[in-house]
Amino acid sequence: MSAVIEIEGLRKTFRGPYRSRQVAVDGFDLLVGRGEIHGFLGPNGSGKTTTLRALLGLVRADAGRMRLFGEDVPRRSAAVAGRVGAIVETPQFFGNFTGHRTLRLLALAGGVPTRRVDEVLEQVGLRGRGQDEVKGYSLGMRQRLAVASALLKEPELLILDEPANGLDPGGIREMRDLMRDLADAGVTVLLSSHILGEIQLICDHVTIISRGRQVAAGPVEGVLAGHDQHEWRVGVPEQGRAAELLRRAGLPVDEHPGHLVVGGVPDAGEISRLLGEQGLWVRELMPLRPDLESVFLELTGDGMERPELPGPAYEPAPAGPGEGRLIDLDVTVDDARGARA
Repeated sequence: MSAVIEIEGLRKTFRGPYRSRQVAVDGFDLLVGRGEIHGFLGPNGSGKTTTLRALLGLVRADAGRMRLFGEDVPRRSAAVAGRVGAIVETPQFFGNFTGHRTLRLLALAGGVPTRRVDEVLEQVGLRGRGQDEVKGYSLGMRQRLAVASALLKEPELLILDEPANGLDPGGIREMRDLMRDLADAGVTVLLSSHILGEIQLICDHVTIISRGRQVAAGPVEGVLAGHDQHEWRVGVPEQGRAAELLRRAGLPVDEHPGHLVVGGVPDAGEISRLLGEQGLWVRELMPLRPDLESVFLELTGDGMERPELPGPAYEPAPAGPGEGRLIDLDVTVDDARGARA
């Protein structure tokens, strides 16, 4: 599978107090294949947003190499800008504009056919609210509008930072279905979210970052399997006697009210055999598999990371001849006044 995103050895520091340097990303690697839904996870301050900003040309990296569709960025950002849609951090819109007008302005500014406006409103479930002013939108509706803006160009790569923020359970499910439909249509999705259960449900691959470094990467099932302790919940009569028999066989056993937790056993039949030979018949035998949340917490600790510096400390990447920001969905006041919805 060809790579859509390639990041190798990315490093980025910011100026801190007293001429110190704050390390945000420290030799980070990321590989995203074509057609994947790839989860990008990390605690607050771990370097996720800085990585996305660097990839999109919004901050200048100190070291490392980044490629989109095989093109070096930010040097060749202009060559791939039309193939990428992105939402990084909280999007801002004019509150007095309707959702439809907002997207129409963005389409005009980006050279996108205006017929796409109704199409993307339909995709994100806002078709019936497109003529309402944005200031009346809930947080979840604003998130949907942001996703719609990123879809205007019919991108081959969609980068979404917390797209489910503010959505109710029904909205989260609709967003999940949308991501899957896009992937089925060949769109590559890089998805950053703190809703780890959703990431586990929807993503094919995952990369976890902590303190600016990659701590896990690969297919979701592979990452989980690497942390499987082969534990089993065991319900059995004479629980104390059963625990002693299993310990004598060299197995780690934890006793809980009504059940045992037995570890280090790849084959559950071994537990049944050991207890059955002594006349203890198992009434419950259930695998305890790790989920993405438990693996995430194990790899990242308590999540207390150094903070990333706020906006004013970001150093914008200089634009060379023929280059500019990779993704720029902002519409200025002058643009708004000069355009007609």
